[in-house]
Amino acid sequence: MFYVSKSLKKNKKYTFISILLILIIIFLSFIIKKSLIMFNTSLHPLTQNDICTHQGNDVTINVYSKTGQLKFKLTAHCIQHFSNQRITWFICPSIIAFDDKNIPKWKIIANQAKLSCEETLHLYGYVYINNLVHDGYFQSIITNQATINLITQDIISNEKVIIHGHYFYSVGMKMHANLHTQTAKLIDNAQTCYEIQHMW
Repeated sequence: MFYVSKSLKKNKKYTFISILLILIIIFLSFIIKKSLIMFNTSLHPLTQNDICTHQGNDVTINVYSKTGQLKFKLTAHCIQHFSNQRITWFICPSIIAFDDKNIPKWKIIANQAKLSCEETLHLYGYVYINNLVHDGYFQSIITNQATINLITQDIISNEKVIIHGHYFYSVGMKMHANLHTQTAKLIDNAQTCYEIQHMW
């Protein structure tokens, strides 16, 4: 009897710990969702004239060229469209850029993005652009703000930019880049560090 009761006590203890962990996870998920909403309003504060006409969660948008080729695939945790301003806001967007053969070439993530009627995507917060095929001169770009032309795939940033490449990284202010040509140019205060490779 002693061993049975001890086993029951252990089971009750593990059950209590499991329930406590589940409650903690639920509480944390609630806090994260609430913080995302607060983060959303802090990045683009709304006025009385801003009316959200469409809203959705876990949204996927495909952007095609005039010839029907898939250029971008955008997914986001939350989307808000404002008809009066003709803009759309995305929370935690993730964008895949495709080449002319419909092969995924780049992955772009940010805390928030704004799509304007000029087919321009503005990225805010932590912006990370990663080369998916690792065949280009540079492998990734990190900045706090960037603008992408969805037609030409030009990227402009007026903030501090870090570029990682094969055996080097560069830091500078302001950048002009193009995902299609896989080129990037730092405009101001550019500094580059190289990793010296052994020749034998």
